[in-house]
Amino acid sequence: MVAKRLHKEKTLALKTILVVSLGGIVGSLARWAISLAIVDHGFPWATLLVNYSGSVILMTLLLYVRHHKSPKWWWRPAIGAGFCGGFTTYSAFSLKIEQYFNDGKVSSALIYALASLVGTYILVFATNEFFKTRWSK
Repeated sequence: MVAKRLHKEKTLALKTILVVSLGGIVGSLARWAISLAIVDHGFPWATLLVNYSGSVILMTLLLYVRHHKSPKWWWRPAIGAGFCGGFTTYSAFSLKIEQYFNDGKVSSALIYALASLVGTYILVFATNEFFKTRWSK
């Protein structure tokens, strides 16, 4: 009985690792494609776009899981941790802020930081409001 339960848990853990990995691959490739499509001329538009859209995707997923009885078990690890984890990029955000400060572009650093943080919050709030009215029962 214990052996069967342990085997089941191990199988689920391996499946979870697989779906997170696959989601991460897809998310990373999507981020890379966007960085090729949007050439940044002084302002990190591609990074801002992926962080904005990633926050909307993650909020939508969390709300969907909260308001629907039986979403697929793999949605949250594959889309949340995997895709959004590979797609969004806090590291590129923080490096750009550091670069702006090192180049003496304090106003650019502050504008980018505020656009990222405030913009993301507004999008998460708007996503919550949009789906709250549609999925609440």
